[in-house]
Amino acid sequence: MANGNKPHLEIVIDRSEFFRWQQHVIEVVTASPDVVATIVAAPEAPPTLPGLDLLFAFERVFVGADRDTAVDRVAPPESTAAATPDLILDLTGRLPPQTRAPVLRATCLGLPPLVGAIVAVLDDRSPTLEFERVEPSGEVRHATCWRVGVEDRHNTLLAVSQILGRLAHGVLVALDEHVRDAERGGDPGVRAERRAAPNGAASLRLLTRAVASRVLRRLERRLREPPDWRVIWRRRDPATAPLAPETDPTPFRLLPDDGRRFYADPFVVSEAGRTWLFVEEFPYATGRGVLSLAEIAPDEAIGTPRPFLEQGCHLSYPQIFAEAGTFWMIPETSGRRTVELWRAVAFPDRWERHAVLLEDVDVGDATVVRRDGRWWMFGCRRERWCSSWDALDVWQAPSLAGPWTPIARSPAKVDVASARPAGAMIETAAGLMRPVQDSSRGYGCGLALARVDRLDETGFAETILQRFVTPPPLHGLHTWNRAATPNGLVEVMDIFARARDFGASRRLDLGGRPSTGVGFSKT
Repeated sequence: MANGNKPHLEIVIDRSEFFRWQQHVIEVVTASPDVVATIVAAPEAPPTLPGLDLLFAFERVFVGADRDTAVDRVAPPESTAAATPDLILDLTGRLPPQTRAPVLRATCLGLPPLVGAIVAVLDDRSPTLEFERVEPSGEVRHATCWRVGVEDRHNTLLAVSQILGRLAHGVLVALDEHVRDAERGGDPGVRAERRAAPNGAASLRLLTRAVASRVLRRLERRLREPPDWRVIWRRRDPATAPLAPETDPTPFRLLPDDGRRFYADPFVVSEAGRTWLFVEEFPYATGRGVLSLAEIAPDEAIGTPRPFLEQGCHLSYPQIFAEAGTFWMIPETSGRRTVELWRAVAFPDRWERHAVLLEDVDVGDATVVRRDGRWWMFGCRRERWCSSWDALDVWQAPSLAGPWTPIARSPAKVDVASARPAGAMIETAAGLMRPVQDSSRGYGCGLALARVDRLDETGFAETILQRFVTPPPLHGLHTWNRAATPNGLVEVMDIFARARDFGASRRLDLGGRPSTGVGFSKT
């Protein structure tokens, strides 16, 4: 080890193709007191993807000249004095298979990061990032594998930026794990077989075809009627299993809107014999969400939701729950980089902010549950340049007001198909269940139900039990909540679709089994 017990890390860059995500990794690593880092330039090579700068320049028109992205070209750092490294951090993706020291590298779809990210976006594939350590012999030891989110595939620049932003995050997590493993004298990973990389020539053909087709696709997107979120609800048939909505033939009812707003993120609460529906209301005129509520009457009549909380930032996902005789709410306030706890002064429509649970952090859909004498919070934290769909963090606290601290492993998981919460957690005889969002084919494209297998201060694990999807022309399924009421179990969801896609006879298949489809009808 160089410099006492500190490992010497050699960072390999390509000076001809150096981007802001690589600069970010180097800045974080060189500022760390745990390693000694030097920078070495690899031999320059021809551009990986001819025409890439032209494509990005075109997409920049829709982004803004001042928008910071992970794939902005920046001036590379100068090489520093070379020494015998303990580990090589490869930021080029093209080191030879045999090296003088172990190599920590990242790939996307088995390709160098930039090429893999471009292929994932243009070929409409789910980006998979792999972080692995390669021994000098060529033996590969996988560190971890992340399935990541892409929030806007219509803009290649932003999509690639999100993938490489998450890759930079993963490189830093993998490097931190390697340093901790080295300090403990542990094995750095699990042996794995080397896989053949996909044909890189295919990515070049995709890129060449993409520039012309993107103009047409963008015009088509702007001209067609956009889909929006719609809230649906129903009283469940008591003869069907509560956690198997696909087995219940009871029709859903559609919460109507006036065409000037949409409703989403439904939560339902029963109190004193009355049933209340809480939603995000998004007026198009303001472009900022507020929280609204409506009462579901015993005869299943429902009024127009009325706003009960407006703030200087977008509000959504109003998780409401009772504790110690009081109703509490944790709305999403990621726009001001907080997670806040609100208390009902007069339920259901008068609330006051009680505490700020987390500060200076962008967390999506924070969801809390009390278990084993402690409180646990699940949410997707947005890192620099990254999607807020794919990386789950878990915090724990001795009381609802805190203090809240992250569990030892952060992020707890990265998987665009199961990370982000999709509603309140459910205690069952079979264990704690977590509704989760599946955004692998676009935001809120489906739901899944996961069983929590491990939840403690040092780790988290879960198993996906079932996935729910919607058939065309419906586009997605996003939030799932329920509440026991005097008139039975009320279930609420939201769906992504165009207004014309709704009709009294349309069926919503939640389990991929047409014979057990679920219908819904307008209120």
